[in-house]
Amino acid sequence: MFIFALLPPLPPFLFSALVVSGLASKALHIALHIHSLPFLYFVLYSPTLILSDVLVIIFVRVLLRFHAPENRWQWLSTALGGVLSLITWGASSIQFGFFMQTGAEVAWAAGGSFLSDPAAMKILLSGISTVSAAATVLGLVAWLLHSHLYNVTGLGLQAIRDLCVGGFRARYTLISAPSKSCMASMDLRSFLCIIPAVAICVSLVFLELTRPAIPYDHLSGALPLTLLDAFQKKTATVEGCRAPAIPFPLLIADQNGVSRPQFQSDSTFVEQWSRATWLPEDPPRGFSRWDLSPSDRAEKDNHYSFVCDGGEGFYDPKDDPLMVTNLDGEIYEPLQKAFKEHSVEVNHIVLLTLESGRKELFPTQQGTPLFDALLASHKTEKINEAIDRLVTMTPVAQQLTGEYATDSKGEKVDLSHSPWQTPPQEGMGGLNVRGAMTGSSLTFKSVLGSHCGVNPLPVDLLEESLLEIYQPCLPQIFDLFNQGKSQSEQRRQNSSSEGKSPALKYPWKSVFMQSITDDYDRQDVLNENMGFKHKVVKSNLKSPRAKHKAQGEEINYFGFAETELRPYVLDLFEEAANNKTRMFLSHVTSTTHHPWSTPDDFEKEPYMSNQGSINHDLMNNYLNAVRFVDIWLGDIMTMLEQTGIANETLVVVVGDHGQTFGEDNKDMTGTYENGHISNFRVPLVFHHPHMPRVDITANVTTLSIVPTILDLLVQSNSLDERDSEIASSLLPEYQGQSLIRPFLSSIEEPPHRRNSHHPPHEHPEHEGEAIQPEAWSQTKIPANRSVWNMGLINAGGSMLSVMAADVPYRLILPLKDGFEYTFTHIGEDPGETHPIKAWTLAALIEDVTPKFGEESAKWLADAELVGKWWVNEQKRIWGYREA
Repeated sequence: MFIFALLPPLPPFLFSALVVSGLASKALHIALHIHSLPFLYFVLYSPTLILSDVLVIIFVRVLLRFHAPENRWQWLSTALGGVLSLITWGASSIQFGFFMQTGAEVAWAAGGSFLSDPAAMKILLSGISTVSAAATVLGLVAWLLHSHLYNVTGLGLQAIRDLCVGGFRARYTLISAPSKSCMASMDLRSFLCIIPAVAICVSLVFLELTRPAIPYDHLSGALPLTLLDAFQKKTATVEGCRAPAIPFPLLIADQNGVSRPQFQSDSTFVEQWSRATWLPEDPPRGFSRWDLSPSDRAEKDNHYSFVCDGGEGFYDPKDDPLMVTNLDGEIYEPLQKAFKEHSVEVNHIVLLTLESGRKELFPTQQGTPLFDALLASHKTEKINEAIDRLVTMTPVAQQLTGEYATDSKGEKVDLSHSPWQTPPQEGMGGLNVRGAMTGSSLTFKSVLGSHCGVNPLPVDLLEESLLEIYQPCLPQIFDLFNQGKSQSEQRRQNSSSEGKSPALKYPWKSVFMQSITDDYDRQDVLNENMGFKHKVVKSNLKSPRAKHKAQGEEINYFGFAETELRPYVLDLFEEAANNKTRMFLSHVTSTTHHPWSTPDDFEKEPYMSNQGSINHDLMNNYLNAVRFVDIWLGDIMTMLEQTGIANETLVVVVGDHGQTFGEDNKDMTGTYENGHISNFRVPLVFHHPHMPRVDITANVTTLSIVPTILDLLVQSNSLDERDSEIASSLLPEYQGQSLIRPFLSSIEEPPHRRNSHHPPHEHPEHEGEAIQPEAWSQTKIPANRSVWNMGLINAGGSMLSVMAADVPYRLILPLKDGFEYTFTHIGEDPGETHPIKAWTLAALIEDVTPKFGEESAKWLADAELVGKWWVNEQKRIWGYREA
């Protein structure tokens, strides 16, 4: 009975929960953006920021005016008010819980997609402890204030009602019997009270109408009204086909003044269409634009989801204003020699995608902002011990990249403990890229770039799974190769391929493997659309009919550790070695995904100590997960050796995206709607034991993976005549550059395009080559057309990272209201510890120009033009329209 006595009456408590939760949510919302609001404007417009909250409070208080159960309408009113209060309480708890986990705020517009996905719900539920804590605190405060808030608000509303009713009666008396005595009886105090109320209302209306839309419209949203954003429906159609206006100052004009890219494709997809000779009658998916003539496309637009009237929805490299190709450049000289000597044989390809794979940890070595942040958690006398532990954390990454770390004494690290005991000889190993960026901080949008050579769709989550991918993916290309491997074709090849590897006539088998579920955000549909016909995922590992059933426990809300795949990987390698099959294996790791759990029998190392103001446990868990995956990579390389196919296998290692922690950015962690640079720097390695080591420092993206693989297959004579023709024809179709040739960060503009918009380049030695990071702080914008690198920020439709490969600037471009423009100079601030933010581009330029000069301002104007054009162009290419 005592407990029940402590419980407040329900309507007052529900009302108090709404007030406390709604106002607390608004305070958090404003606090997250207060740094970018001019103080005087904030003070002036602050009353309008809570106006919608006040109206919601008044509305719910009227609904909860419960006195006695007189009629059903009273019950209905109370029930509706109670539901709104509970929704607001829950939503505010989620906002605070999410903030405590990531430092960010929830975007309700993307919430509907998560709630409709069972696998995604597990991600949301992983933060249930912080949400529960927030709900408890808000509920406790509401309980303490419930009586006071309910009564005071009720008395205030009653006073307003009496004032309005009294005024009405006075006016009615005046009209019905207009006499001086009646006028004298009018309540002068009521009239005087009306004047300031009217003045306040007029002032609020005036401020509401005159305030800037950005950012105040976004800041004034109130719970539970903002939750309606989660119910906005998006549909993919073929109507988003009109080509957007081209950012003409950034193009090269032809003699007639028409903007065109410098490179004109040599492909068969040209205005005078003719069907490619190498295309079979029934090509696999991904080759629609080669298969359809312009007249056929209109007839078959119901079959091919991204076809627009007149073929406008297709990607055509000759009309791509951002296209820069290096295919006319020479191959790196060491590689040329290796190819001529036929020492590089590529019969199999393994593409390893590292979940949350940060370049700074592949390998771990001194000299990066992250390494310094890791050391900062240790006491001074323990620094050398911490260095020695950290630099030995990822030995396999050191062996794959050739970037060998040094210990606290400056000596090369001893890698005798590495799980991979047969690394390549000194000076061998293939291509290692420093400066690679992901195309998206959402995993499978990034995978589209590495597997298909396409830019992702700038909308939230994996809407691409509903559409046909606008370029052929690697499994589809290999499937096309297989269609020419009939018996008659093999006999013809045998007669004309004397002295060549017999593997050239073998069929390819494409397999996708991961130890977790593929149900999350329609990944299974995307894998099928990419052309994978064989897969091993969590459902296979748990199946009663599994050939190798999982032995361990699930380590996170997605599934098992990678080591559960070991018998499947070994079977595939043995099949490739013994069954005359050419293998393409795509494997995505997962242990380095939140919550960074490892198997119980994995012994963790104390990489982090307790110095500093933040808790380093999450980073320590992540580092141990990184070491676990590094050991797994060693197992894969060892299995290649054991099955005898290591010398004929190209192993590509790439990160899907990075992962921001408190050690990188104290304000915001994670990848969700977080544009920090640590979410975008990824490793990129093309390993082959017989390829000379070539280190490449360039701001490339994962778009280069497919063209590099195709170019490598052709140049190493690892394809027969027909397949080599196909690969050579496809190469110029892709937007990325081949990395076996020098990377072009820009191409020089002709003199007639050099105007006041782009001043003459003062450092011609940088033109046409990658600029070293250490030289970026002195680099000026060239009179060139740059290679622009775009990166979508998780979940995909809110922000875009815009970079140019030849300058050190970076812009975070908002695609929706409620997000700020952010500028960083990663040459001077590689860790992005001092970003410059503003709500408009004009305000950002005003802040940036005094620090970095007029050229940075001109670059920002170009970057916004290119970024906005790119967003519209991607929707056109994909044939996507938001309804």
